[in-house]
Formats: sequence, C-alpha cells, structure tokens
Amino acid sequence: MRSRSTSLLSIAAVSALLLAGCASTAASEPTETAPAAEIVESSVSEPAAVGERVGADGAQLEVWSGIVPDETAAGALGDAEAGTQWVTANVAQWVTDEDLTGADVAPVFRSTADDSFSAEAVAQQSVDVVMAPGKSYSYVWSFQVPDALVDAATLVVCVGEGDEGCSSLVAE
Repeated sequence: MRSRSTSLLSIAAVSALLLAGCASTAASEPTETAPAAEIVESSVSEPAAVGERVGADGAQLEVWSGIVPDETAAGALGDAEAGTQWVTANVAQWVTDEDLTGADVAPVFRSTADDSFSAEAVAQQSVDVVMAPGKSYSYVWSFQVPDALVDAATLVVCVGEGDEGCSSLVAE
C-alpha cells in the first residue's frame, strides 16, 4: 500500500513540475499560432473545391455547404423576385484589414454558364459585426439567381467582383 501511495505522489510531483514549466512563459513573449490555411488559386472559370480557402484583396472565404435552390430562405428573406430563386451558401470568412464588417466583404455569386451574371449577397443574420483580422466568421449568404442559372455545377461564390478568389458550391 505504501509503494502505491509513493508512486502516486511521485507522478503528481512530476506532473506539477511539468505544468509549472509550461506556465512559466513570460507574458510578453509571443506565442505560436496555428498557420493559416493555404489560399488556393482560383477563378470563375476554375473555381476551388468546397472546403478550400480562396481569397483576393485581403478577404478570404471557404464554402462549407451550399443549398441550390433554397426554398427555406423565403421564410427569412421573403419571396424571391419573379423568374429567380434563392440559392444559399454557408461560408467561413476571414479578413486581413481592420474595421471591416461582414457586409463589407459579402461574397458575390457568379456563373460559369453566363459570364455576365453576378448576384449580390443578402445576409440571413440580422446583426453585422466588425470582423477581427485573422479570425474566422461563419455566414449564411443568400442570392437571387435567375431560374435558368440555378445549377450547382455552374454557380460559384467569389470574394469580390473580380475573376479571382472563387469557390464551387459542389463537393468534387
């Protein structure tokens, strides 16, 4: 019985020393952070796959799911205009600049089937918060898409109006 107690006390003492060593880092020393995920090169014509991070001009996003068409969006946003349907993308988003909100970096929908198509994002959340650089934020964005273009295989979500930083809505 005594050897079992001695062993437990020894293990406790070693654990306490290890924990004390971990806690002794000076507060002024920077701590290691996890490296940012690699930003995949992408464009409207060659979008990244779902789950890959894309970016341009200090804004990044990663699509984690898409709903094509999204009949439930009408409950939160109202009916889509005649000849269009709601399509929704759930994304994680990051920024590198200070004082930007989700509305400032709202993604744009594009189509590989029609170069002229572009749709502005409509937020399903009612609060727009200031995003801290390097932190991940999840957003649910909906877009009104013409009936003829509602095809998950041809719709892409882009970080802006340009031709870079685009992601597919469908997993490959």
